[in-house]
Amino acid sequence: MNFLLLLLSGICLGLMVSLNGRLAADFNLFEVSFLVHGIGAVILLAAAKLVQKEKIQLTGAPLYVYFVGFLGVALIVTTSLSTAYIGAALTMVLSITAQLVSSAVVDHLGWFHVPVNKFSRRRIPAFAVILVGLLLMIFS
Repeated sequence: MNFLLLLLSGICLGLMVSLNGRLAADFNLFEVSFLVHGIGAVILLAAAKLVQKEKIQLTGAPLYVYFVGFLGVALIVTTSLSTAYIGAALTMVLSITAQLVSSAVVDHLGWFHVPVNKFSRRRIPAFAVILVGLLLMIFS
């Protein structure tokens, strides 16, 4: 079930990047980010009210986790701008490559209390294939 949810998440991200690129043609990047996060906040507040029926409490986590809001804005702004210039597919390939590398570093070092999953030489061929795919997308 988790794999299906992750596939759905990937589909949503691909569609979102494409729609953000379209929004960037009509709005400035601040407006695009505001629309995405504002609409998302309204939907989440409504869902929390209907499903959770409890007050939302955003305290108790380590301070560094609140940096995620800045990362969300950076994601929306950079993908919106990139999609408008290089297209959705190349934007996604570059983004996914960077996500895999940064995630491998986080896993290897166990940052943010994720389970430590040391990088091994057995992963090098997979990363090489990803790099080749990235290069093929860039130069095709």
